[in-house]
Amino acid sequence: MKTTLVIAILVLATLATAQEGPPPHAIKGSILDAVSLPGQMWVSSGTISPFEHGDIISQSYFEQGTRVYGAWGNSLTLTPYTGFGMVLDTEGHAWNNKVQPSGGIKVSKMFRRGIISVGTAYSYEYRFTSAKEFKASGRTDYILDWFGWNPVVAHKSRFPGSTWSIIGHISPVEHGNLIEEGYVTQGVIIKRFRSKALIPYGELTLAHDSKGFDWENKAVYGGGAKVGAPIGENAYTEFGAGYSREDRLKSGLSANGIKVFMNFSFNWSLLGRK
Repeated sequence: MKTTLVIAILVLATLATAQEGPPPHAIKGSILDAVSLPGQMWVSSGTISPFEHGDIISQSYFEQGTRVYGAWGNSLTLTPYTGFGMVLDTEGHAWNNKVQPSGGIKVSKMFRRGIISVGTAYSYEYRFTSAKEFKASGRTDYILDWFGWNPVVAHKSRFPGSTWSIIGHISPVEHGNLIEEGYVTQGVIIKRFRSKALIPYGELTLAHDSKGFDWENKAVYGGGAKVGAPIGENAYTEFGAGYSREDRLKSGLSANGIKVFMNFSFNWSLLGRK
């Protein structure tokens, strides 16, 4: 689940190139104007779960899409895609050691500061540990959104932040489990070092599922400081540390601890009109 959810944040951020002002009433130019090959990859690593104290979780994802249709100035798009996600950790938990290749199609509506996507895919999920394996394949479906404001790359920005949410059946191993999760973060830039920025931040995650798994019904909140470093127009990296608390809503258990993390993302778009 963690892979898919983090994918949500980075896929949406990559595609959020919304048109300013209201969309036109008809398709702008030829339908073929929308054809392009958008892609993205990302890596995230760190001690991100207070309940898994000292566990280093590393996640990565690669996606290549083929945008075949666009309307309203290409702010409404249809994109078949293939993706490959992987998660590894140092403690050997099954939910943190998995691969999930997928292929599907999504419809996305882009706005000035974000995007909403509806998609379906066929996915194969393989969770593995030294003791037991879990394998399953099947259809996944989701609705997700991402909105951001005051990006670090804009030198006049002072308060970068973002929010995302997802609802859907996103895990073949957890067949029939409806998972909902939402996230919001707000930072303030207190110092710039050329293209880099020092950003104290706060964040909140809320999650729920229909099958009542303890690790998928939670509230995680905290804050810290990070350095954000745009790399050209298509890449971004950040690293930082903070303090977070996790409350499990089913069991009533709680944990807190230090969080250290690093994130990197890169996106591209081949062919088509920018």
